[in-house]
Amino acid sequence: MKVIELYRHPVKSFTPERLEQLQVIDGKIQGDRILAFRFADQGAPDDWSWRRKINFVALSNTPGIPQLELGFNDQSRVLTLKYESEIFAEGSIDSEEDRFDLSEAVGEFVTALEINPLVGHPERVPLNLIGDGRQGLFHDFEDGGVTLHSVESLKALESHMSLELDGRRFRTNVVVEGIDAWEELAWTGQISIGESSYKVNRLVPRCLATHANPVNGERDLDIMKSLMSANGHEEPTFAVQLSPVSDEALIRIGDSVQVG
Repeated sequence: MKVIELYRHPVKSFTPERLEQLQVIDGKIQGDRILAFRFADQGAPDDWSWRRKINFVALSNTPGIPQLELGFNDQSRVLTLKYESEIFAEGSIDSEEDRFDLSEAVGEFVTALEINPLVGHPERVPLNLIGDGRQGLFHDFEDGGVTLHSVESLKALESHMSLELDGRRFRTNVVVEGIDAWEELAWTGQISIGESSYKVNRLVPRCLATHANPVNGERDLDIMKSLMSANGHEEPTFAVQLSPVSDEALIRIGDSVQVG
């Protein structure tokens, strides 16, 4: 079994970056879920405490997010959002003025979508862009971790649904190949990826976020129902969450994966 794809998601629920390697420090992937657009009534802009996804602009309440293509430069710390290949909003996260402008632009975009969490909820605006661009604070699980699924499981779901699926629907960090479909859902104990060991923590439950097409943002498929019938779990489940045993770890494309 080996690693074939790696992803990080700089802004919670926005488009991912595909990388050749991921650095894991203190249980979290560097650059993953380090920023988020949160509702105004969920705290001050400098309050970065963990909260559930329902308190943010997220794919579960705003499926149209993928229409904005996101890029974040770790060195310049500039966040760029494009719409139809043109720059929609851009600014430094180190500038309070730029943060305000980015938040306002995203708020206007979200409000214009057919399905959105802002219209009829004046207490949720203006949005606040939160996070320091370094700490992974906005994962679905407070402890962060690394999520992993196999391409065989994705193919099994495709076969069950009789269509092709873009694996980015599941916002997983690590994609592997070389095992039986759904095998990762039965893992317990520890696994190794490359030179580092990881504890298998939990299965990853799925929500409406997976119904959103990762290219056009349309809610086009009932993934949750299909998962339960495809893999036999009582809850919609896809991927496992891992935590590294050591303080630092590196995952590269091509790394071997061993169970036990």
